Amino acid sequence: MTSSTSIPVIDDISVLYSAPKLASARERWFELHAKFQELYGQVPDFIARSPGRVNLIGEHIDYAGFGVLPMAIEDDCLIAVAIDHANPTVQVANMSHEKYPTLNFIPKPAEQGFVDIDPKAHIWSNYFAAGFRGFLEEMNVRDTPKGMKCLMNGTVPTGAGLSSSSAFVCCAVQATCKAQESILVKNAQTLPSSYEMAVISIRSEQYVGTMGGGMDQACSILSKPKSALFIEFHPVLKVTPVFFPSTLPPIAFVIANTLVTSDKAVTAPVRYNLRVVETRGAARILAKTLNLEIPASGKFHLKQVLDAHFENIGFEYTGKTEAEADIEKLTTMIDIVEQVFGTEEIKDGVSFAKVCEMSDLSEQEFTKLYIQQPIRAEKYHLYRRAKHVYGEERRVVQFRDTCEKAASASKQVSAESLFAQLGGLMNASQDSCHNLFDCSCDELEELTKLARQAGAYGSRLTGAGWGGATVSLVAEDKVPEFIAHIKKEFYGKHHPQLTGKELDHAVFASAPSSGAATFIGNNY
Repeated sequence: MTSSTSIPVIDDISVLYSAPKLASARERWFELHAKFQELYGQVPDFIARSPGRVNLIGEHIDYAGFGVLPMAIEDDCLIAVAIDHANPTVQVANMSHEKYPTLNFIPKPAEQGFVDIDPKAHIWSNYFAAGFRGFLEEMNVRDTPKGMKCLMNGTVPTGAGLSSSSAFVCCAVQATCKAQESILVKNAQTLPSSYEMAVISIRSEQYVGTMGGGMDQACSILSKPKSALFIEFHPVLKVTPVFFPSTLPPIAFVIANTLVTSDKAVTAPVRYNLRVVETRGAARILAKTLNLEIPASGKFHLKQVLDAHFENIGFEYTGKTEAEADIEKLTTMIDIVEQVFGTEEIKDGVSFAKVCEMSDLSEQEFTKLYIQQPIRAEKYHLYRRAKHVYGEERRVVQFRDTCEKAASASKQVSAESLFAQLGGLMNASQDSCHNLFDCSCDELEELTKLARQAGAYGSRLTGAGWGGATVSLVAEDKVPEFIAHIKKEFYGKHHPQLTGKELDHAVFASAPSSGAATFIGNNY
């Protein structure tokens, strides 16, 4: 699905939240509105909203070109905005102003990039600036932008792997689009579709110094109510809703935050950005080994390697479903990774010089092609990263195929059997994240183990890892006792000082949420 529709405009927030969470959401929106009036002496013209997300399965494979399966959650980012047609100054305040200082700037000319962003300065307002600059540049705005008075409030836990930063960037892109709409209309420009807004958001977040693949932004912008999303990135961004089958009891997903903060902007050089470089380097070396043509740009990711290899050798699709064909291809690629990188010399990591030698590039050439953001490493793990990527995508395909077969079954499927299959894939994903991609941590290992002991069919980290949150598959009727057990055994041990409200925010079940929306009106 590459929708041509724009981000929906709503006048009632009840379409955004499930019944159990609607009352507290209304209270929060009213508070944002009142604070905006107090701060700026006027009411907002609109409120932009973008949700966080939880990735059910498919970690660290989006930037390798492969599909993932997240769902939007009800926690979100809100930016209330009043448009100033007389003064171009942009003011961005935060409801937690004592912690997050207000950003004030007058936009620079387009040739100077509108607003300075220093990715080394890890400040909250960089995410707004990235969305503001990214949107104006993508839309080639040459006029002086309209002024914006903004107030932001977010409930997505920061550093929890639930995409708080991307929700903020998406919301900033959305707020900038709405505020600058009159300029676009004056210049006879077509307003971007929701699909185009997702692409703009993906590109915009690079200004804060991270090399993401696009899952977070696509999910935040494009999610539909009551479904997860299968998001593909190659050859183009494509989104397909995936509905869970009807079971008795129904399926539920519980999110639990380890409260170990993983600040992507701070740790990116030794974690996130490094993994991007390792997977891209592995892709180039595999392509050379398989005698595949490398594009003139030199850029190649692991999905392109798979596609090119099977086109090269000719793949027999007759009698196979799409899922069966994908699983066969991915299994073959895992075997190839073992053959190419599974030697004693390579398996436990190699030097940068060795990576360049295997890539048939000088260190300068490799750096120019593949290292756009800062990285630091003593060893580069080509074997582990490539094996994780192909294995994880195989699990994504199996997870989606299991759901779709069960949803299309003529009779109600066995909850126990379905949950066991899906949960097994989630557990295998966690093992791979820990053993091959090295993106877990002690707290994530402890929490996923406790979750399984408490009755979860599957439990895994979600998001970039190295802290953050877990997602667990639980039968809906077991959710209250499951959450009570996790509160006692994990938070009672590690965070006994947390209040009841703080605990409820740390571990919770979430319904699949709709994506971005623009609210206009006063009737929350």
